[in-house]
Amino acid sequence: MMKSYLILSCLICIMAAANAGYGADSKAQEIRIGALLPITGDWASQGAISNVALDIAAEDVNDFLKDIGSSRRVNLTIEDTMTDPETALRELKNIGGQGIRLVIAAISSSELYAMKDYADANNIIVIGTASTSPSLAIPGDNVIRLVPDDVNQGKAMAELLKLENITVIVPITRGDVWGEGLLNATKSSFEGYGGVVLEGVSYEPGFDHSSGINKLSSIVKESKSRYGPAGIGVYMVSFDEAIPLMAMASRDRELSSVRWFGSDGIANASILVENSTAAEFAYKTGLICPIYGVLPGQLIRNMSDYENVIERIKQQTGSSPSGYALASYDALWIASESLILGASGNTSQLKEALTNIANRFTGITGPLSINNAGDRESATYQFLAVNKTNNNYFWQTAGDFRSGPSGGVLNFKGQTVKART
Repeated sequence: MMKSYLILSCLICIMAAANAGYGADSKAQEIRIGALLPITGDWASQGAISNVALDIAAEDVNDFLKDIGSSRRVNLTIEDTMTDPETALRELKNIGGQGIRLVIAAISSSELYAMKDYADANNIIVIGTASTSPSLAIPGDNVIRLVPDDVNQGKAMAELLKLENITVIVPITRGDVWGEGLLNATKSSFEGYGGVVLEGVSYEPGFDHSSGINKLSSIVKESKSRYGPAGIGVYMVSFDEAIPLMAMASRDRELSSVRWFGSDGIANASILVENSTAAEFAYKTGLICPIYGVLPGQLIRNMSDYENVIERIKQQTGSSPSGYALASYDALWIASESLILGASGNTSQLKEALTNIANRFTGITGPLSINNAGDRESATYQFLAVNKTNNNYFWQTAGDFRSGPSGGVLNFKGQTVKART
Protein backbone atom coordinates (compact mmCIF):
# COMPACT_ATOMS: atom_id res chain seq x y z
CA MET A 1 0.00 0.00 0.00
CA MET A 2 1.40 3.37 -1.00
CA LYS A 3 0.87 5.04 2.38
CA SER A 4 2.86 2.46 4.30
CA TYR A 5 6.13 3.69 2.85
CA LEU A 6 5.33 7.30 3.65
CA ILE A 7 4.55 6.35 7.26
CA LEU A 8 8.13 5.26 7.85
CA SER A 9 9.46 8.40 6.19
CA CYS A 10 7.28 10.65 8.28
CA LEU A 11 8.20 8.91 11.51
CA ILE A 12 11.82 9.54 10.67
CA CYS A 13 11.25 13.21 9.91
CA ILE A 14 9.06 13.69 13.03
CA MET A 15 11.83 12.24 15.21
CA ALA A 16 14.35 14.51 13.52
CA ALA A 17 12.07 17.49 14.05
CA ALA A 18 11.74 16.73 17.75
CA ASN A 19 15.51 16.55 18.11
CA ALA A 20 15.83 19.89 16.35
CA GLY A 21 13.46 21.58 18.79
CA TYR A 22 10.28 21.86 16.76
CA GLY A 23 7.23 19.64 16.38
CA ALA A 24 3.87 19.19 14.76
CA ASP A 25 2.55 22.51 16.04
CA SER A 26 5.26 24.55 14.35
CA LYS A 27 4.86 26.24 11.00
CA ALA A 28 4.39 23.71 8.21
CA GLN A 29 7.57 22.77 6.36
CA GLU A 30 7.13 22.82 2.60
CA ILE A 31 7.83 19.82 0.38
CA ARG A 32 8.27 21.75 -2.87
CA ILE A 33 7.45 19.80 -6.02
CA GLY A 34 7.02 21.12 -9.56
CA ALA A 35 4.58 19.82 -12.16
CA LEU A 36 4.51 20.44 -15.91
CA LEU A 37 1.30 19.67 -17.80
CA PRO A 38 -0.12 20.32 -21.28
CA ILE A 39 -3.17 22.12 -19.89
CA THR A 40 -3.61 23.75 -23.31
CA GLY A 41 -2.46 22.78 -26.80
CA ASP A 42 -2.68 19.58 -28.81
CA TRP A 43 -2.73 17.24 -25.79
CA ALA A 44 -4.87 19.30 -23.45
CA SER A 45 -7.25 16.38 -23.02
CA GLN A 46 -4.50 14.47 -21.21
CA GLY A 47 -3.17 17.47 -19.31
CA ALA A 48 -6.54 18.42 -17.85
CA ILE A 49 -7.16 15.02 -16.29
CA SER A 50 -3.59 14.69 -15.00
CA ASN A 51 -3.97 18.12 -13.41
CA VAL A 52 -6.96 16.87 -11.43
CA ALA A 53 -5.12 13.68 -10.46
CA LEU A 54 -2.20 15.71 -9.08
CA ASP A 55 -4.49 18.02 -7.12
CA ILE A 56 -6.19 15.01 -5.54
CA ALA A 57 -2.83 13.42 -4.76
CA ALA A 58 -1.58 16.61 -3.08
CA GLU A 59 -4.74 16.74 -0.98
CA ASP A 60 -4.35 13.08 0.03
CA VAL A 61 -0.66 13.39 0.90
CA ASN A 62 -1.23 16.54 2.97
CA ASP A 63 -4.22 15.00 4.78
CA PHE A 64 -2.10 11.99 5.61
CA LEU A 65 0.80 14.10 6.87
CA LYS A 66 -1.59 16.11 9.03
CA ASP A 67 -3.21 12.96 10.43
CA ILE A 68 0.11 11.55 11.64
CA GLY A 69 1.18 14.84 13.22
CA SER A 70 3.84 15.81 10.72
CA SER A 71 4.58 19.49 10.08
CA ARG A 72 5.47 18.72 6.46
CA ARG A 73 3.14 19.82 3.67
CA VAL A 74 3.35 19.41 -0.10
CA ASN A 75 3.50 22.66 -2.04
CA LEU A 76 2.81 21.88 -5.71
CA THR A 77 3.81 24.39 -8.40
CA ILE A 78 1.99 23.60 -11.67
CA GLU A 79 2.85 25.20 -15.01
CA ASP A 80 1.24 24.81 -18.45
CA THR A 81 3.55 23.59 -21.23
CA MET A 82 0.91 24.21 -23.95
CA THR A 83 2.02 20.89 -25.55
CA ASP A 84 4.99 22.85 -26.90
CA PRO A 85 8.64 21.78 -26.42
CA GLU A 86 9.99 25.35 -26.20
CA THR A 87 7.38 26.31 -23.63
CA ALA A 88 8.10 23.14 -21.64
CA LEU A 89 11.79 24.01 -21.45
CA ARG A 90 11.04 27.60 -20.47
CA GLU A 91 8.72 26.48 -17.69
CA LEU A 92 11.27 23.94 -16.44
CA LYS A 93 13.82 26.75 -16.18
CA ASN A 94 11.23 28.83 -14.35
CA ILE A 95 10.56 26.06 -11.84
CA GLY A 96 14.24 25.26 -11.43
CA GLY A 97 14.94 28.93 -10.81
CA GLN A 98 12.65 28.72 -7.79
CA GLY A 99 14.92 26.12 -6.23
CA ILE A 100 12.64 23.16 -6.96
CA ARG A 101 14.72 20.02 -7.51
CA LEU A 102 12.05 17.47 -8.42
CA VAL A 103 9.47 17.93 -11.20
CA ILE A 104 6.58 15.69 -12.26
CA ALA A 105 6.19 15.92 -16.03
CA ALA A 106 2.86 14.63 -17.37
CA ILE A 107 3.89 15.75 -20.84
CA SER A 108 4.58 14.44 -24.33
CA SER A 109 7.90 12.92 -25.35
CA SER A 110 8.81 15.85 -27.59
CA GLU A 111 8.44 18.19 -24.61
CA LEU A 112 10.45 15.92 -22.33
CA TYR A 113 13.12 15.56 -25.01
CA ALA A 114 13.48 19.34 -25.12
CA MET A 115 13.88 19.49 -21.33
CA LYS A 116 16.16 16.53 -20.69
CA ASP A 117 19.58 18.10 -21.29
CA TYR A 118 18.73 21.11 -19.13
CA ALA A 119 17.48 18.87 -16.31
CA ASP A 120 20.66 16.78 -16.47
CA ALA A 121 22.94 19.82 -16.49
CA ASN A 122 21.11 21.67 -13.71
CA ASN A 123 20.52 18.90 -11.19
CA ILE A 124 16.76 18.69 -11.68
CA ILE A 125 15.12 15.26 -11.44
CA VAL A 126 12.12 14.70 -13.70
CA ILE A 127 9.44 12.06 -13.06
CA GLY A 128 7.75 11.39 -16.39
CA THR A 129 4.19 10.06 -16.27
CA ALA A 130 3.08 10.29 -19.92
CA SER A 131 6.21 10.29 -22.10
CA THR A 132 6.76 6.91 -23.74
CA SER A 133 9.21 7.39 -26.64
CA PRO A 134 11.87 4.63 -26.76
CA SER A 135 14.48 7.27 -27.65
CA LEU A 136 14.19 8.62 -24.10
CA ALA A 137 15.01 5.27 -22.47
CA ILE A 138 18.47 6.50 -21.48
CA PRO A 139 20.39 4.94 -18.56
CA GLY A 140 21.96 7.36 -16.12
CA ASP A 141 20.03 10.53 -16.95
CA ASN A 142 17.86 12.52 -14.54
CA VAL A 143 14.58 11.22 -15.97
CA ILE A 144 12.58 8.49 -14.23
CA ARG A 145 9.46 7.43 -16.13
CA LEU A 146 6.63 5.65 -14.30
CA VAL A 147 5.24 4.35 -17.59
CA PRO A 148 6.63 1.78 -20.08
CA ASP A 149 8.23 2.87 -23.34
CA ASP A 150 6.51 2.40 -26.70
CA VAL A 151 8.40 -0.71 -27.75
CA ASN A 152 5.70 -2.41 -25.67
CA GLN A 153 2.82 -0.49 -27.28
CA GLY A 154 4.21 -1.43 -30.70
CA LYS A 155 4.08 -5.11 -29.75
CA ALA A 156 0.54 -4.76 -28.45
CA MET A 157 -0.67 -3.04 -31.63
CA ALA A 158 1.05 -5.57 -33.90
CA GLU A 159 -0.70 -8.42 -32.08
CA LEU A 160 -4.05 -6.69 -32.45
CA LEU A 161 -3.54 -5.98 -36.16
CA LYS A 162 -2.64 -9.60 -36.75
CA LEU A 163 -5.70 -10.84 -34.85
CA GLU A 164 -7.92 -8.44 -36.82
CA ASN A 165 -6.53 -9.80 -40.12
CA ILE A 166 -4.92 -6.49 -41.10
CA THR A 167 -2.01 -7.10 -43.45
CA VAL A 168 -1.21 -3.53 -44.62
CA ILE A 169 -1.30 -0.30 -42.63
CA VAL A 170 -1.20 3.26 -43.95
CA PRO A 171 0.10 5.56 -41.18
CA ILE A 172 -0.79 9.17 -40.52
CA THR A 173 1.68 10.25 -37.89
CA ARG A 174 2.54 13.25 -35.79
CA GLY A 175 6.07 14.04 -36.96
CA ASP A 176 7.79 14.36 -33.59
CA VAL A 177 9.97 12.15 -31.42
CA TRP A 178 6.91 10.41 -29.97
CA GLY A 179 5.03 9.84 -33.22
CA GLU A 180 8.04 8.62 -35.15
CA GLY A 181 9.20 6.44 -32.27
CA LEU A 182 5.83 4.75 -31.83
CA LEU A 183 5.42 4.21 -35.57
CA ASN A 184 8.87 2.59 -35.76
CA ALA A 185 8.09 0.35 -32.78
CA THR A 186 4.81 -0.80 -34.33
CA LYS A 187 6.44 -1.23 -37.74
CA SER A 188 9.19 -3.42 -36.31
CA SER A 189 6.75 -5.78 -34.60
CA PHE A 190 4.16 -5.77 -37.41
CA GLU A 191 6.71 -6.50 -40.13
CA GLY A 192 7.96 -9.38 -38.01
CA TYR A 193 4.58 -10.99 -38.69
CA GLY A 194 4.84 -10.32 -42.41
CA GLY A 195 2.75 -7.15 -42.28
CA VAL A 196 3.37 -4.24 -44.64
CA VAL A 197 3.76 -0.64 -43.44
CA LEU A 198 3.41 1.82 -46.30
CA GLU A 199 4.89 5.31 -46.43
CA GLY A 200 2.00 7.41 -45.22
CA VAL A 201 1.52 10.97 -44.01
CA SER A 202 3.81 12.63 -41.49
CA TYR A 203 2.72 16.03 -40.24
CA GLU A 204 3.94 18.81 -37.97
CA PRO A 205 1.78 20.49 -35.30
CA GLY A 206 -0.46 23.11 -36.88
CA PHE A 207 -0.37 21.50 -40.33
CA ASP A 208 -3.04 21.81 -43.04
CA HIS A 209 -5.45 19.00 -42.19
CA SER A 210 -7.12 18.98 -45.60
CA SER A 211 -3.87 18.39 -47.51
CA GLY A 212 -2.95 15.55 -45.15
CA ILE A 213 -6.34 13.89 -45.58
CA ASN A 214 -6.21 14.22 -49.38
CA LYS A 215 -2.78 12.59 -49.47
CA LEU A 216 -3.88 9.83 -47.11
CA SER A 217 -6.92 9.13 -49.27
CA SER A 218 -4.76 8.74 -52.38
CA ILE A 219 -2.44 6.30 -50.63
CA VAL A 220 -5.37 4.23 -49.32
CA LYS A 221 -6.98 4.12 -52.78
CA GLU A 222 -3.76 2.92 -54.39
CA SER A 223 -3.10 0.36 -51.65
CA LYS A 224 -6.61 -1.09 -51.99
CA SER A 225 -6.06 -1.72 -55.70
CA ARG A 226 -2.63 -3.19 -55.03
CA TYR A 227 -3.30 -5.34 -51.96
CA GLY A 228 -7.09 -5.71 -51.92
CA PRO A 229 -9.42 -3.77 -49.60
CA ALA A 230 -10.02 -6.34 -46.85
CA GLY A 231 -6.68 -6.18 -45.07
CA ILE A 232 -6.03 -2.41 -45.26
CA GLY A 233 -6.01 -0.28 -42.13
CA VAL A 234 -5.20 3.35 -41.36
CA TYR A 235 -2.90 3.73 -38.34
CA MET A 236 -3.25 7.15 -36.73
CA VAL A 237 -0.58 8.32 -34.24
CA SER A 238 -1.86 11.68 -33.05
CA PHE A 239 -2.99 13.86 -30.17
CA ASP A 240 -6.19 15.90 -30.07
CA GLU A 241 -5.75 16.94 -33.70
CA ALA A 242 -7.23 13.50 -34.45
CA ILE A 243 -10.71 14.99 -34.04
CA PRO A 244 -10.58 17.40 -37.02
CA LEU A 245 -8.65 14.75 -38.99
CA MET A 246 -11.41 12.18 -38.51
CA ALA A 247 -14.14 14.73 -39.11
CA MET A 248 -12.59 15.49 -42.52
CA ALA A 249 -11.97 11.81 -43.22
CA SER A 250 -15.65 11.08 -42.63
CA ARG A 251 -16.42 12.92 -45.89
CA ASP A 252 -13.94 10.84 -47.89
CA ARG A 253 -15.20 7.62 -49.45
CA GLU A 254 -11.82 5.88 -49.54
CA LEU A 255 -10.99 6.62 -45.92
CA SER A 256 -14.45 5.60 -44.79
CA SER A 257 -14.10 2.21 -46.45
CA VAL A 258 -11.20 0.85 -44.34
CA ARG A 259 -10.54 0.09 -40.68
CA TRP A 260 -8.90 2.72 -38.45
CA PHE A 261 -6.53 2.14 -35.55
CA GLY A 262 -5.20 4.73 -33.13
CA SER A 263 -2.76 5.14 -30.28
CA ASP A 264 -2.54 6.23 -26.67
CA GLY A 265 -2.42 9.86 -27.82
CA ILE A 266 -6.19 9.90 -28.35
CA ALA A 267 -7.49 6.83 -26.48
CA ASN A 268 -10.13 7.69 -23.87
CA ALA A 269 -10.23 11.37 -24.91
CA SER A 270 -13.60 12.86 -24.04
CA ILE A 271 -13.30 15.47 -26.79
CA LEU A 272 -13.47 12.72 -29.41
CA VAL A 273 -16.74 11.16 -28.21
CA GLU A 274 -18.21 14.64 -27.67
CA ASN A 275 -17.71 15.46 -31.36
CA SER A 276 -20.55 13.61 -33.08
CA THR A 277 -18.96 13.70 -36.55
CA ALA A 278 -15.60 12.33 -35.45
CA ALA A 279 -17.23 9.88 -33.02
CA GLU A 280 -19.57 8.46 -35.66
CA PHE A 281 -16.63 8.01 -38.03
CA ALA A 282 -14.65 6.27 -35.28
CA TYR A 283 -17.63 4.03 -34.56
CA LYS A 284 -18.24 3.10 -38.21
CA THR A 285 -14.57 2.41 -38.97
CA GLY A 286 -14.11 0.34 -35.81
CA LEU A 287 -11.44 2.59 -34.31
CA ILE A 288 -9.36 0.73 -31.70
CA CYS A 289 -6.76 2.52 -29.56
CA PRO A 290 -4.35 1.02 -27.01
CA ILE A 291 -3.38 2.98 -23.92
CA TYR A 292 -1.19 2.23 -20.96
CA GLY A 293 -3.68 1.04 -18.40
CA VAL A 294 -4.24 -0.55 -15.06
CA LEU A 295 -5.72 -4.05 -14.91
CA PRO A 296 -7.33 -4.16 -11.45
CA GLY A 297 -8.09 -7.86 -11.48
CA GLN A 298 -4.43 -8.71 -11.98
CA LEU A 299 -2.27 -6.03 -10.38
CA ILE A 300 -4.14 -3.82 -7.91
CA ARG A 301 -3.85 -5.05 -4.35
CA ASN A 302 -5.73 -2.30 -2.57
CA MET A 303 -8.95 -1.88 -4.51
CA SER A 304 -10.48 0.60 -2.04
CA ASP A 305 -7.71 3.17 -2.67
CA TYR A 306 -7.89 2.55 -6.41
CA GLU A 307 -11.67 2.91 -6.63
CA ASN A 308 -11.68 5.98 -4.38
CA VAL A 309 -9.20 7.88 -6.56
CA ILE A 310 -10.92 6.79 -9.80
CA GLU A 311 -14.30 8.00 -8.54
CA ARG A 312 -12.99 11.37 -7.37
CA ILE A 313 -11.30 12.00 -10.73
CA LYS A 314 -14.48 11.02 -12.58
CA GLN A 315 -16.55 13.37 -10.42
CA GLN A 316 -14.34 16.32 -11.33
CA THR A 317 -13.71 15.53 -15.00
CA GLY A 318 -16.63 13.39 -16.11
CA SER A 319 -14.16 10.84 -17.51
CA SER A 320 -12.36 7.75 -16.32
CA PRO A 321 -8.65 8.54 -15.93
CA SER A 322 -6.02 6.97 -18.14
CA GLY A 323 -3.06 5.08 -16.74
CA TYR A 324 -1.01 8.23 -17.33
CA ALA A 325 -3.19 10.31 -15.01
CA LEU A 326 -3.03 7.56 -12.38
CA ALA A 327 0.74 7.46 -12.76
CA SER A 328 0.77 11.19 -11.97
CA TYR A 329 -1.15 10.47 -8.77
CA ASP A 330 1.39 7.84 -7.76
CA ALA A 331 4.26 10.13 -8.77
CA LEU A 332 3.33 12.71 -6.15
CA TRP A 333 3.42 10.13 -3.36
CA ILE A 334 6.80 8.87 -4.57
CA ALA A 335 8.15 12.41 -4.97
CA SER A 336 6.97 13.41 -1.49
CA GLU A 337 8.66 10.47 0.18
CA SER A 338 11.83 10.98 -1.84
CA LEU A 339 12.11 14.59 -0.71
CA ILE A 340 11.41 13.67 2.91
CA LEU A 341 14.19 11.11 2.89
CA GLY A 342 16.64 12.54 0.38
CA ALA A 343 16.22 16.32 0.34
CA SER A 344 19.46 16.93 2.24
CA GLY A 345 21.53 14.91 -0.24
CA ASN A 346 22.96 15.84 -3.61
CA THR A 347 21.17 15.10 -6.89
CA SER A 348 22.70 11.65 -7.21
CA GLN A 349 21.60 10.72 -3.69
CA LEU A 350 18.10 12.12 -4.23
CA LYS A 351 17.76 10.17 -7.48
CA GLU A 352 18.96 7.01 -5.73
CA ALA A 353 16.39 7.54 -2.99
CA LEU A 354 13.66 8.09 -5.59
CA THR A 355 14.60 4.96 -7.56
CA ASN A 356 14.75 2.81 -4.43
CA ILE A 357 11.38 4.09 -3.26
CA ALA A 358 9.83 3.54 -6.70
CA ASN A 359 11.12 -0.04 -6.82
CA ARG A 360 9.33 -0.80 -3.53
CA PHE A 361 6.19 1.16 -4.22
CA THR A 362 2.68 -0.19 -4.75
CA GLY A 363 0.09 2.42 -5.58
CA ILE A 364 -2.90 3.15 -7.77
CA THR A 365 -1.07 1.75 -10.81
CA GLY A 366 0.00 -1.41 -8.96
CA PRO A 367 3.48 -2.56 -7.96
CA LEU A 368 6.28 -0.57 -9.55
CA SER A 369 9.65 -1.71 -10.85
CA ILE A 370 12.13 0.53 -12.67
CA ASN A 371 14.49 -0.88 -15.33
CA ASN A 372 18.07 0.14 -16.11
CA ALA A 373 16.90 2.98 -18.35
CA GLY A 374 14.80 4.45 -15.55
CA ASP A 375 11.46 3.37 -17.05
CA ARG A 376 8.64 1.19 -15.76
CA GLU A 377 9.33 -2.46 -16.55
CA SER A 378 5.81 -3.86 -16.58
CA ALA A 379 3.58 -2.95 -19.51
CA THR A 380 -0.18 -3.38 -19.52
CA TYR A 381 -2.46 -1.83 -22.12
CA GLN A 382 -6.20 -1.54 -22.48
CA PHE A 383 -7.72 -1.51 -25.97
CA LEU A 384 -10.51 1.05 -26.19
CA ALA A 385 -13.18 1.35 -28.87
CA VAL A 386 -15.85 3.97 -29.53
CA ASN A 387 -19.37 2.64 -29.02
CA LYS A 388 -22.76 4.33 -28.96
CA THR A 389 -26.19 3.99 -27.39
CA ASN A 390 -29.08 6.18 -28.51
CA ASN A 391 -26.67 8.46 -30.38
CA ASN A 392 -24.52 8.92 -27.27
CA TYR A 393 -20.91 7.97 -27.91
CA PHE A 394 -18.54 6.57 -25.31
CA TRP A 395 -15.25 4.74 -24.94
CA GLN A 396 -15.55 1.06 -24.11
CA THR A 397 -12.88 -1.44 -23.13
CA ALA A 398 -12.54 -4.02 -25.88
CA GLY A 399 -9.53 -5.98 -24.63
CA ASP A 400 -6.13 -5.78 -23.01
CA PHE A 401 -2.50 -6.74 -23.47
CA ARG A 402 0.02 -7.63 -20.81
CA SER A 403 3.68 -7.90 -21.73
CA GLY A 404 6.02 -10.45 -20.24
CA PRO A 405 9.40 -12.13 -20.68
CA SER A 406 7.86 -14.62 -23.10
CA GLY A 407 6.17 -11.93 -25.20
CA GLY A 408 2.88 -11.25 -23.50
CA VAL A 409 -0.81 -12.12 -23.74
CA LEU A 410 -3.53 -10.41 -25.79
CA ASN A 411 -7.17 -10.69 -24.73
CA PHE A 412 -9.56 -9.35 -27.35
CA LYS A 413 -13.17 -10.12 -28.34
CA GLY A 414 -13.22 -13.28 -26.27
CA GLN A 415 -9.94 -14.57 -27.68
CA THR A 416 -6.71 -15.06 -25.78
CA VAL A 417 -3.56 -15.01 -27.86
CA LYS A 418 -0.03 -15.59 -26.58
CA ALA A 419 2.27 -13.04 -28.16
CA ARG A 420 5.69 -14.02 -29.39
CA THR A 421 8.91 -12.76 -27.84
